[in-house]
Amino acid sequence: MSSLVVEVSRIDRVQPHPNADALELAQIKGWQCVVPKGKYADGARVVYVPIDSLLPAALSDRLGITKYLSNGRVRCARLRGEPSFGVVMELEDPGWPDGTDVRERYGITKYVPPARMGAGDAEAPHPLFVEYTDVENLRNFPGMLADGEPVVATEKVHGTNCRVGMVEGEWMAGSMQVRRKRPAPDAVASSTYWFPTTLPGVTALVGDLARTSRQVILFGEVYGSKVQNLTYGLLGTVGFVAFDLLVDGRYLGPDAFAERCAAFGVPTAPVLYHGPFSLAAIRGVSSGRTTFAGADHIREGVVVRPMAERTDPKVGRVILKHIGDEYLLSKGISDADDV
Repeated sequence: MSSLVVEVSRIDRVQPHPNADALELAQIKGWQCVVPKGKYADGARVVYVPIDSLLPAALSDRLGITKYLSNGRVRCARLRGEPSFGVVMELEDPGWPDGTDVRERYGITKYVPPARMGAGDAEAPHPLFVEYTDVENLRNFPGMLADGEPVVATEKVHGTNCRVGMVEGEWMAGSMQVRRKRPAPDAVASSTYWFPTTLPGVTALVGDLARTSRQVILFGEVYGSKVQNLTYGLLGTVGFVAFDLLVDGRYLGPDAFAERCAAFGVPTAPVLYHGPFSLAAIRGVSSGRTTFAGADHIREGVVVRPMAERTDPKVGRVILKHIGDEYLLSKGISDADDV
């Protein structure tokens, strides 16, 4: 799940709204917001409140936007034909430096979807069966990837996050946050999170690495009509694609990951871009139709990672998602992942 970033920011540029004389389009970080005409200028310092923020009623009343929120939750909107993502607030204290975190000052929190009741199959966690990286939103950290930096962008599959692997010789499986008990042998294939272990390529890949490694975890997405509303052509069944592989505390690089999965016949998230980073290039592949054969629906977005593994104090491991405008507007939208 992406973290909540509510900070002092600068408006990059303000442009005319093509369909409204009293409105303008403000570009801030990687987002577009519809704002009143004449209120802001290029370079103006403001507080940017992103989608999926929860505003206290007193604050939204003061801003005059309560009626536009969903029980206090900031969602996407289309205003006179133009998408608007988030809320722009005037800077209350000019002394606040750029990047100042003001969540506590305003009592703003992050929207968290209601917890879904589990099937009682939670297993005790294991310290080596780790959760996947928190994937932050590229639009919130537009300078995290440098122009020209070699990157790969894969289609973000709308399903449920899954991890399977072998730790200290024991098979394990789970969702993003919960390790799941191993079902009875005749129920493994129908288990959302253990299902990938029935795929010959997955068992062969993990087993091969586990001969010489203490910790092997394959991360991926289980998808289909039984999981989410974007089905990727699978009705009444599920599929699996892998997107990362951790071996003894280290993630394989994108090329090594792709080569190993291909060698064992493990399906992977489709690569939509491979080359020098530019925000325009990533925006260009984040929207459109899904690339899955036999499917006819929109693409959720892409996940972008540098070819050279690295970390950053702001986000930890550098791997970011860029959700397409079409998908955001179609959902209203939370970018929260499954637990």
